Amino acid sequence: MDNFVTDRTSRQLAQNEELPQADIHGLWQLESGALRIDSTAADGSFEFAHLALPGDYLGVENLVGMQGSLAVRAITPARLVPVMVLDEEQRIRVLTEAFIQGHRRCRELLGLRNGEAAVRIKRLLHLLAHSEHGDLGGRIACTLPSLKDMAFLASLTPESVCRVLSSLRQADQLQPRMRRTRVRRSTLPMAAQHTQHSPRPAGLHK
Repeated sequence: MDNFVTDRTSRQLAQNEELPQADIHGLWQLESGALRIDSTAADGSFEFAHLALPGDYLGVENLVGMQGSLAVRAITPARLVPVMVLDEEQRIRVLTEAFIQGHRRCRELLGLRNGEAAVRIKRLLHLLAHSEHGDLGGRIACTLPSLKDMAFLASLTPESVCRVLSSLRQADQLQPRMRRTRVRRSTLPMAAQHTQHSPRPAGLHK
């Protein structure tokens, strides 16, 4: 296997900002935030593929030579760091972790589309809150995606989402939006000491 080396720097995306197509062909790890990833459908249009949360890899398809178009959009402010793969052992490690991450996200998404509207939204908020701040307990605290994005993920209407959020605020269960903080590197699956301008070698632990 050829080494997967990059000179890319970290990328910071504002809410609703898309990752440039030139960067989609790299290998990244999401350090903070949440991303909606769409893939090309049979008719050439884009359709929802999966939700990425902190620790998830982006671009693992490039490690196995898969071709295809993706659209990556931040549904909350997000930061990605580049990942380097220097040998076969690291490649297998990244692919294994990406497989486990994908399985977990599929189960989480299924949970967001079953049950009463309030249950679905609470599950989504807890998912975002845990990935953003860890388990705080008590009121839910997270950076909220748009009503449209929340409605899509939970398979609801924006009006239903708005009603649930209003109810949670009235019951003092939803904490006002907190200033976004970075996820501690020790919480990432393959955390490594790095600078903002240095790619992260895959599989390197503190």
